Amino acid sequence: MQITTREFLRRLGLGGAGLVGGAAMADEFVATNKKLPPGAIGDPDAVWFGQRIYPLPHTIEDGQSCYMKDGKIVQPAREIPIFHKTDVVVVGGGPAGFAAAIAAARNGAKVALVERYGSLGGLFTNGMVLIMLATSRKEEGGKWTLVTKGICEEFMNRALALGPKIATKQKKGNGMSHWQPTVDPEAAKYLMDTMVAENGIEMFFHSWGVDVIQDGDAVKGVVFQSKQGPQAILAKQVVDASGDGDIFFAAGCGYRQITHAIGFVTRLGNIDRITAKKPPENIETDIYGLKKPWPIRSNEANPSTWWGGRLGPQGDGLSVRDLSKAEVLHRKYWWEHVSKMQKTPGWEEVYIANTCSQIGPRATRLLDAEFIHSRVNERAGGNAKEVIGWFGADGSRHPAMPVSYRSLVPKKGDNVLAAGRCLGAPDSVDTFRLICPCFVTGEAAGTAAALCANTGVTPRNLPYSVLAKALKDRNVYL
Repeated sequence: MQITTREFLRRLGLGGAGLVGGAAMADEFVATNKKLPPGAIGDPDAVWFGQRIYPLPHTIEDGQSCYMKDGKIVQPAREIPIFHKTDVVVVGGGPAGFAAAIAAARNGAKVALVERYGSLGGLFTNGMVLIMLATSRKEEGGKWTLVTKGICEEFMNRALALGPKIATKQKKGNGMSHWQPTVDPEAAKYLMDTMVAENGIEMFFHSWGVDVIQDGDAVKGVVFQSKQGPQAILAKQVVDASGDGDIFFAAGCGYRQITHAIGFVTRLGNIDRITAKKPPENIETDIYGLKKPWPIRSNEANPSTWWGGRLGPQGDGLSVRDLSKAEVLHRKYWWEHVSKMQKTPGWEEVYIANTCSQIGPRATRLLDAEFIHSRVNERAGGNAKEVIGWFGADGSRHPAMPVSYRSLVPKKGDNVLAAGRCLGAPDSVDTFRLICPCFVTGEAAGTAAALCANTGVTPRNLPYSVLAKALKDRNVYL
């Protein structure tokens, strides 16, 4: 006898939909007598697994392979199937891409979000860069004003509301620092998934944006690569939030390429079980030439965990050799570092809870935008024109600053905007790449993309007054 999950749970008095999570899953067959459902071809002696195995037709057809000609590798022309059509497609699901997709949807656009990993957040979550820096502006008299509002503020508040171990709270009182919460990475992934679903965004994971569909200078969509092969998404507007500028590079937009440190973050567990009162003296210099004290308490909302990393080696973040070497270097360091901790009185129970699943190049390609926000231009006030948001103060180095819409618009190429750590100049990228600034440029890019898709204008011709009103209506600080 075969029954559905819904009926199985009903007989238990549990009810189907609420527990199982949806009609499709609720109608799944449950094996009750070690017999496979009709059509299943799994192991009849292991029905629990076998009931999920069914034959499928080939979902893709293999085209002609690359071949050698005159000592060169040639890739034959092939037809790319159209996978999806939308108003706005956002490539990259980090903080910038997430905010762009949410903003575009809230401004009336049909939105698709393409992400190469299996979760949202990019280097914020998968790279475990957990602290949301550069949130506020310091006023005369020492008072701090939150300037990364809009979607960024909403996200921070919703993360805090998930529970006392999820996000660090805002400090109160005179002389206290402004709010720069550290957020649990798994909670952040869940919250991002939730907000994407709330806004009706089509989410495609495990899909790597690799090319654009172009008609002259006008971008008409993107090509992404997945286990289903190359496929196309047609769109009226494209937001490049890939971090490395993969899409504006494919569109022929100008850029500069730089080296930077390639970071790697680790979380340690059992921090609340450390019994030592202080770190041992004469800790050896680490692989980056730095001396860092061992932790004795958590720096997250969760008292059991500690997160941190090192600056990382200088390298080309687009080089698979540099990235591969950095991965091995970082993992070796942390394993040996924590092994030494475990042999030291007071730190015996500390262990590596997890290491980042996405290594962290801080910057690679920087967009050749209509306005390049350098520190020189910042001091001259050029970035205060057509403001789409503010970045908070970057520690003690730089005060809060407004950001120009023209920083997101490429000099060459239509129907494409950029957001995130691919903006700015070599002397300003260390602010642009921070989590909250990525939220800010992402929200502006997504809003502009939706307005352009709705009206048929190109991003460079979008009236600033229209964009400014849309941003103000969503509580963005201008």
